[in-house]
Amino acid sequence: MLNKTKTVLASGKRMALAAVAFVAVGQVAVAQTAPAENGQQQPALTAEQMATMRHDMDTALHYKLAPGVLPRLTNTLKAIHAANLQPPGHLGMSLDDQIAMVSKVQGLPPILKANGFTPRDFVMSLTCVGLTGSLMNVPPGQASSKMPTPEPENVALLKANQADLQALIGVLRTEQPKR
Repeated sequence: MLNKTKTVLASGKRMALAAVAFVAVGQVAVAQTAPAENGQQQPALTAEQMATMRHDMDTALHYKLAPGVLPRLTNTLKAIHAANLQPPGHLGMSLDDQIAMVSKVQGLPPILKANGFTPRDFVMSLTCVGLTGSLMNVPPGQASSKMPTPEPENVALLKANQADLQALIGVLRTEQPKR
């Protein structure tokens, strides 16, 4: 039960990495396999999972970020890390699956509520920031016609709050000790 939140965060990171991979190669397919945490190869995403990922990327890229979301995400992630919560997850998990999982992790909803998030707002905000941040940093020469486009308001919010964005990235890069 205690090892339960890092994977939702990792799922958000995977979604952001998938967006970058999607952009970089200009194709619908991401990677055929991805390394699992134990070093083994995870199975390739199915066509249905890829379609869900594309839909979820589009949904997250068009999610309207609230003003002040970056410090709230940072504080929430710090509290989650302090509580040593890690929900289970896996490659190919949809946003709906992540939201459902987050809402069921004992101890997590109160942390989210204390920081002004519902499980949906938290997952959507974190995913949106990851994808938008990744896509707004793609060099112009690597952009393709298949590249998803983030909401201009979200790009403006991230650009106007670089210090807050860097603080959030720092927390996301912080590894929790393995239990």
